Amino acid sequence: MASGVNSVLLGPWVTVFSLAALLIINGVVWLVRRHKNATTGARRARLNAEIGYLRRESAKLNAPATYAKCAKFQRLANAKEKELAELSAAPAVPGLGDRLVLLANAIKLLVVGAASLWLWDAPVAQVVPRSLLSPLGSLLAFPRSGELAPFGVITLTPWLFVADSATKALLRAVFPPEPVSAGGLAAAAAALDVERLTREADAAGRIRPQSQQAAAAAAAAPGTAAASHG
Repeated sequence: MASGVNSVLLGPWVTVFSLAALLIINGVVWLVRRHKNATTGARRARLNAEIGYLRRESAKLNAPATYAKCAKFQRLANAKEKELAELSAAPAVPGLGDRLVLLANAIKLLVVGAASLWLWDAPVAQVVPRSLLSPLGSLLAFPRSGELAPFGVITLTPWLFVADSATKALLRAVFPPEPVSAGGLAAAAAALDVERLTREADAAGRIRPQSQQAAAAAAAAPGTAAASHG
C-alpha cells in the first residue's frame, strides 16, 4: 500500500491537468452548441412570425381583384416554410461551429483514451476524511477498490468520469441555455419588416420557376407549329 500512497502524492498534476483540459474542451463544445441553438431559435421565431404575417395578408387579399398579390404572398410563405423545415435537417456541409465541435470531441476522445491506457488504474487523488466518499468509495477506487478504497483514494478512470460530468454541470450553470419561448415569437412579430416582406413577395412573383417556363413553352409549341404549317 505504501507504493499506492506514494503515487497519490506524485499525482496532483494529473488531477489538475485533466480537470483543466476537460473544462476547456467541454467549454468549447457547450458554448458553440449554445450559440448555435440560440441563433437557430431566433431564426425559427423570425420565420414563424413572417409566415404568420404572410398567411394573414394572403387571406385578406384572397379576392378576384387582388388575387395576383395574394398568390405572391402565398408563394413567399411557402418558401419561408421550406426554409423553416430545413432548419431541423442536418446541413449537407457542416458549418464552422459543427467542425469545431467535432474537433473538440475528437481531441477529448484521444486525450481520455491515452490517459486511460497509460494510467487507467493509477491513484490520482485522496480525499480526507474518506467518509466524504461514502458510499461510493469502492467505485471511485476502481479497479483497485479492495486495496485503495479504505484510504479514500480515487483512481484515474472514475476521476475522469467525475471531472467530465462536473465540468459539464458547471458550464451549464455558468452559461445557461437561452430559453426559446412564446416571448421570442412575440418579439420577432413586433420586429417584422413589412416593407422587406412586400419587396420579397414582389420579387418572387416576377421570377417564374423554370418548370413553369418549360410548361408554357411546351404548351405554346404545338400552336406555333400549326401556325407555321398553315
